[in-house]
Amino acid sequence: MESFQTPKSYVTIVYWLLGGLLVSLALVPVSGVAIGLVGYFTLLAWRYFNWQYSFITKFPAQHTAHNVIGRWPGRQEGGKNRKLILMAHYDTAPVSLLYSPKQQANFRLSLIISLGFMVLAALTALLEVAGVGQPYITYLRYGFMIYFAGQAFVGTMGYWRKGYTNGASDNATGVAAALATADRLRQANLADTDIEVVLTSAEEVGMIGAYYYVQAHKKEWNRAQTLVINFDTLGAGKLTIIEQTGTLEPIRYNNVATQIARQLIEKEAFRGRTQVGQWHTADFDSVWFVRNRIPVLALCALDANGQMPRIHQPDDTFGNLDLRPMETAVDLAEAVVHEWLSAN
Repeated sequence: MESFQTPKSYVTIVYWLLGGLLVSLALVPVSGVAIGLVGYFTLLAWRYFNWQYSFITKFPAQHTAHNVIGRWPGRQEGGKNRKLILMAHYDTAPVSLLYSPKQQANFRLSLIISLGFMVLAALTALLEVAGVGQPYITYLRYGFMIYFAGQAFVGTMGYWRKGYTNGASDNATGVAAALATADRLRQANLADTDIEVVLTSAEEVGMIGAYYYVQAHKKEWNRAQTLVINFDTLGAGKLTIIEQTGTLEPIRYNNVATQIARQLIEKEAFRGRTQVGQWHTADFDSVWFVRNRIPVLALCALDANGQMPRIHQPDDTFGNLDLRPMETAVDLAEAVVHEWLSAN
């Protein structure tokens, strides 16, 4: 187990970001320093919702979380083993209205609008302190304050009413797939390959467990000899190879792992069972590997509308699972690993 400090849920982060903006905007008539505070919280939100490291994840209250890691070292000596990392997050999410089917479809747009309003709020604060456009600029500032308060309420009301999800699909299925894939490959006796299962915590807070794992170990890895597969939410829909994520900044999975997977799904064994897609409703633990140019394959299951059914909802329970995407994910991951090893 590797420990790290994190907020317990994204509810804390939402309150810090939006509460910080509200207080800063309220202080604009009192002091020009408030302009800097509005800009600061806008920058924190901009980085956080574009899936970059943001210092907001260090704000109180912090608690100790753990990544759980299992290792099966290869038998080749001299430190030249190839590295295989199989990942899935094991934490569950607070219930959220923002992840209902209707809201999922507009999640990215709502984030972009909110980030745009934050930038406009910072500009509004600057104009008000400069005495420009009164009294309309003051009214606009009040309007932004009402909007941010409403966002905080809508974004966290589900948690206060329902608590945490059961997390059967998101992400017990991913954990099961990572362990099953590791077990198959371990029995295959890959003598020159180190197999590592990494079950991360605080993914739902902003992929924080994966961030600390990558920061702690990336200097140990030879990119040409490392392969990562991330399993996330495999309980409904069709298995999907993710080729792009991101809010404003596109995060592209242009790497050898994804290329191998895309080639394999053209074969008879996977035809009709898999697809290629994008996901712009939040992101995956794999984002930190992409940012560090480490080959990573991100697997999830999406329905015909490109959504993940029941995520962050009370009905994400075992009785609603379809295990076929998870089973296909294990088959595909195993095949990708064997193809990668044969090419290296």
